[in-house]
Amino acid sequence: MKNYSDLDVVDYKIMEILQKNARTPISKISQKVAMSQPSVKERISKLEEQKIILSYNTVLNPDKLDKGVTAFILFKTEKCQSFIEFCKDSKEVSELHRISGDFNYLIKVQTISIETLADFQDSLTEYGSSKSLISMKNHIESRLVF
Repeated sequence: MKNYSDLDVVDYKIMEILQKNARTPISKISQKVAMSQPSVKERISKLEEQKIILSYNTVLNPDKLDKGVTAFILFKTEKCQSFIEFCKDSKEVSELHRISGDFNYLIKVQTISIETLADFQDSLTEYGSSKSLISMKNHIESRLVF
């Protein structure tokens, strides 16, 4: 099995191309990395087998789907398992991170309005306390930096 340190410049270039657009054809990737299409396909397959590439996702425009308000909520709870289940069932939650510090969790929430954000935050009170931070603008989309 290939070790993370065994990845080469070509592997990183392939991952960078796929991260920008997972629908990039093998033919175009092979041109950009100066390798044959079968070689590129084999490298991608190996990256998938090694669980370095986990999935291919579609990025949706939250503004077009009435989810234009993005907030990050710092949350402190002693009811971790029930809180996690609540978040898994909440359509407003797009990410949930266990964190260190004064708060246990960081929640990324996307809603239609500030009012629905407030309603969501009110629904959290039975699990613990929270502090919200509203995103004004996202300057860098989700990405992995190499």
